[in-house]
Amino acid sequence: MNYQWPSPGKLNLFLYVTGCRADGYHYLQTLFQLIEYGDTIKIFVTNNGRIRLFTIMNDLVFRDNLIIRAAKLLQHYCWPNKKPVFGADIFLDKILPIGSGLGGASSNAATVLMVLNQQWRCYLNKHVLMHLGLMLGADVPFFLYGRSAFAEGIGNILTPVFVPKKWYLILIPPVRINTFWGFQMYKLENHCYSPFRSMRELLSVSFHNDFEEIIKKISPEIKIFFSCLSQFALARLTGTGSCIFAEFKTEQLAYQVQSYLPSWVSSIITRGINLSPLHQKLLKCTAYSSIIFLS
Repeated sequence: MNYQWPSPGKLNLFLYVTGCRADGYHYLQTLFQLIEYGDTIKIFVTNNGRIRLFTIMNDLVFRDNLIIRAAKLLQHYCWPNKKPVFGADIFLDKILPIGSGLGGASSNAATVLMVLNQQWRCYLNKHVLMHLGLMLGADVPFFLYGRSAFAEGIGNILTPVFVPKKWYLILIPPVRINTFWGFQMYKLENHCYSPFRSMRELLSVSFHNDFEEIIKKISPEIKIFFSCLSQFALARLTGTGSCIFAEFKTEQLAYQVQSYLPSWVSSIITRGINLSPLHQKLLKCTAYSSIIFLS
């Protein structure tokens, strides 16, 4: 049995805020790009009904952690009004920075939902899993979807997009940006909403992130990192987080620009991918793939 599972990160190649719902969620248009860089999660099924999370980052082991919430949500859905049949010991090897805009927490939740759905023999289909994922966060359905995609609504209406292979240099400032806080600042700054446009139009024009100027304004560190990268390439913000990235046609070019950066600038280089490595691994199980991916 497999115990180790990938939990990939993502980039928002563009992000526009087009409106606000009555419940406070914002309407978005964004292009999600999966990346090879990500966390690793080991999952061991137990028969005691308990959900336990283990990681060297002690501040992540708390009751409201998305990994724990995802596992408990699946338990409640599969065994309503009775004691869960299964539990899990979950070990998280975290390399995606927290508050970075790379989607680590949402990806972790999606990995746990998909793997436990198989290992607990729930066999819920993709649409049910995405419905559960949306209860945890707006980005979780994307990672359950498992493909680079154009997203609308609150990020949950997904259309697959094949993104040409690119390499990404990602700068990691020593700053955490909370998603809720980022959207609150957007409202406080009284920014005008972007016009709603078709996917075809958005893919044909220059990409932009509506949060970029807000984040630079409130974080001097991020502004400095932007300045460092902008000397050598077009720098963009991902999501509502702190990470800044530039794209390149070749790995060599990405490493060349990385070599120009000051030594105190933390960065990584990774490749964009169109299919989640988690989905690729799960697809090797024929019975599971027929239930999850073809439904």
